[in-house]
Amino acid sequence: MEDFAVAHHRDDSLEDLGEVAAELAGDFASRAAEHDRANSFALENVDKMKAAGYTALIVPERYGGLGADLVDYVLCQEQLAQGDAATALAINMHLFGIGSMLELGGDSPDQALFLEMVGRGRRIVGGGISEPETGGDWGAFATRARRDGEFYVLNGRKIFTSLSPVIDIFMVMATIEDHDPPAGATFVIPRTTPGLEIVETWDAMGMRATASHDLIIKDVRVPAISMSDVRPVGPVGEQAISLFAWFGLSIAAVYTGIAIAALKFTKDFCAKLKPLSLPRPIKYLPAIQFAVAEAEALIAQSRALYLGTAQDYIRERRSFEGEAGLARVVIPKYVATNNALEAVDCCMEAVGAHGMLRRYPIERYYRDVRAGVNHPLSNARARELIGKTALGISLAETPRW
Repeated sequence: MEDFAVAHHRDDSLEDLGEVAAELAGDFASRAAEHDRANSFALENVDKMKAAGYTALIVPERYGGLGADLVDYVLCQEQLAQGDAATALAINMHLFGIGSMLELGGDSPDQALFLEMVGRGRRIVGGGISEPETGGDWGAFATRARRDGEFYVLNGRKIFTSLSPVIDIFMVMATIEDHDPPAGATFVIPRTTPGLEIVETWDAMGMRATASHDLIIKDVRVPAISMSDVRPVGPVGEQAISLFAWFGLSIAAVYTGIAIAALKFTKDFCAKLKPLSLPRPIKYLPAIQFAVAEAEALIAQSRALYLGTAQDYIRERRSFEGEAGLARVVIPKYVATNNALEAVDCCMEAVGAHGMLRRYPIERYYRDVRAGVNHPLSNARARELIGKTALGISLAETPRW
């Protein structure tokens, strides 16, 4: 079976992005258990990603970035997660939206200024999507934006605001009041804007070092020019598919990275452990070999699916249209996060009771990997989309069931 190493997938003069991700992952791994146990945010990891240019991974080189495309991004996130999944997940919430914006935004002066801030300025973008009222799935937003002359006034509460200690610019999605038909938009809000407040609520079973606290938005007043294009609520448009392509495929890679790390640990552990009752290490036992085989197959399946989809998306993005197009980018996330969970369970079976001990990283992998199925689209919503698309049923058809 191949080793799950990252290499840049194009033969050109770009910096070897895989080596950048691997070096960061190796360094982050030395502190991952400490931050997990303390429920603390790894500020030093962010500083090192900024220094290496990783926070500008997908920003074009002309703006000070590393120029990664979607496949590069997915491979790098897969590698980074093997060292510290929480850091990889946190920075994912900064990077995926930038990728989608680059894809859809054109070459406006405002976008160039934004990319300069993220690229050479190493600014961090994040926050402002998930809500208590909507859970982990995105759609219409409970956060409201009310027009007031040349400004909008926003009120709401966001959850799962990963990277919250270091976000410089919040991208807040909101429903626009009194708009007919119902519509939403994204607002670009600097951290220093009055009315924004981070409330430290994050104390979770896994992904503890993401600092995914709540963001309170109370009477936040922003200029109308800080608002993106208005989009209707409901129909699946180009923007939704783009966001889910960059988000879903990278999320698939992050959680597969956890499974790869768990499998590497398991193979090493089983090669060394030799009980007194056995003449050789436990890797020679059929049950161990079968558990490892299952994990290998699950990981290989996931990688083939999300890397293949990412390549297809780059080559023929215009073919990803409507609900069928959305399903094509949701399926890899659905498959990979569920496969990763099952693969880590296989690894825990092989390692046995030792896997419960906090001195081994597989205990952390076991907890971290469980978050994957809850990211949008969650399992139930993904099944609905995939099933209805396969059966020729529109998501807008009523009654829903």
